[in-house]
Amino acid sequence: MPAEYTGEQKLRIVLESIIRGVPKEEQCKKYGISAEQFQNWHDHLIKNGGKIYEQGAPRHKNRTTHPRKVKFIPWYIITLLILSVMVNLGAVIVWMVWKMSPPHDAKVLSDVFPIIETVELEQNETKLNNHSFVAKQNDLELESLIKQVDQFSLQDEELKPASLLVETPVIKKRRELSEMLNSSTNLPEKPTAGQLASEVEFLGQKYEGKHVVYLLDVGGYQLEGEGAVQRMDRMKIAVLDSLTKLSGNSYFNVVLCWNLREAHALGKTILRASDENKKYATDWITSLGTTLEGLKEGRNQFYPKELLYAKPLIGVVGPWYGLSTAMSYDPDLVFFLVGNMPMFRPEEVSRVDFNGLGIDSGVKVRESNSGIDQDSLKSVIRKTAGYWLISLQSERNLPTATADIEDIAMTRLGLNDWTGSNIPKRLEIPWEKTFDNFLAGLELGIDKIPRVHAFQTLPDFVVWPSPLQNSFEEFCESSRGSLNLFP
Repeated sequence: MPAEYTGEQKLRIVLESIIRGVPKEEQCKKYGISAEQFQNWHDHLIKNGGKIYEQGAPRHKNRTTHPRKVKFIPWYIITLLILSVMVNLGAVIVWMVWKMSPPHDAKVLSDVFPIIETVELEQNETKLNNHSFVAKQNDLELESLIKQVDQFSLQDEELKPASLLVETPVIKKRRELSEMLNSSTNLPEKPTAGQLASEVEFLGQKYEGKHVVYLLDVGGYQLEGEGAVQRMDRMKIAVLDSLTKLSGNSYFNVVLCWNLREAHALGKTILRASDENKKYATDWITSLGTTLEGLKEGRNQFYPKELLYAKPLIGVVGPWYGLSTAMSYDPDLVFFLVGNMPMFRPEEVSRVDFNGLGIDSGVKVRESNSGIDQDSLKSVIRKTAGYWLISLQSERNLPTATADIEDIAMTRLGLNDWTGSNIPKRLEIPWEKTFDNFLAGLELGIDKIPRVHAFQTLPDFVVWPSPLQNSFEEFCESSRGSLNLFP
């Protein structure tokens, strides 16, 4: 948002509201101005706008006046002027005599006074042409003004986030992802025939809505486990495919979230779905690397949480923090691709993020690595894996030795080389309390909550803690949305 608008921009913002009937609140939110500023501009236009139509006002007040030089008029010009006046005076006298005389034949009248009739007709025709010209000129000026207002709205510099941002270098070598996205990242020149401005397509389904926020979980845990990179690439493709199909009259934003209380957004306000803004979003999403360092570098390019208007309450963490940030843009739809957030890395989280949860992060981390017998833990895991394999298929198709069954199960689970020394540090978050904090911070009524369609992108055999899973599913359903597994 520019520090100040020019006079021309202020005029167009007010005229856009008047001509298009845009409510003052929506106009203020769109251009990042206060209601008082808009009202002052509006009142100034109404009060002083009429001065441009005042007649007789000198156009150059400061121009130095000079005495006129009286030119000598030749005698023959004076003679012609006197003769012209006498001829006109004679014509007037004849016309008055004719008016006072008895009626005459129409033919005689046309022969006697052809000049007078012709002059009157030409004068009337000139007046009509002047009125027609003025009306057309006014229509053209009004049409031109409306086009300028529309053009100003479409090309508003505030909707170009890259002009306000300092971008960091991004990873250039993304050949595999570029090949996968080749068919999805080509921006359509025109909306598809029949495409509605209030319709959004995501993963092959169509949803009703004009304002949409794409919310992606991009924590480091998203790159852990078998097939994690491919799963992350499919997430990007799903978002880009939906984004590029948005109508030019729609609005959108992209929010990336991770860990407990981290989020970045493409813009501070909702953005028009222009080709330029779509390109910014595409470049940002495709810049997310497939390594932990590349992921960190790519996700920190645009507005950080400190510059966003969303300020979730203390104690709102994990997926609830991401949702709070997305809902601050007042969208109709939120598409949330969320991963295994409970498995965040405590060393990447600030202690401030634990405020309001009633836990001591430092103590919990130290306790999680103390008092564990690695051999006993590995033995329990092997037995559990063996029971899992037996429950999936008949014992007749398995070896008779228990150790052999456990070896097969550990291999299938990818734990065959696990030594037990790399136990992840994990903090138990009171998810019921975080959900209560999230609900307490909502400033919207239940009918104003956007429809949230969440898609979980979890590794195989991984589930969320029951309190988080149940509350998340409950909220998605209450928002008239859905909770699904990412296909």
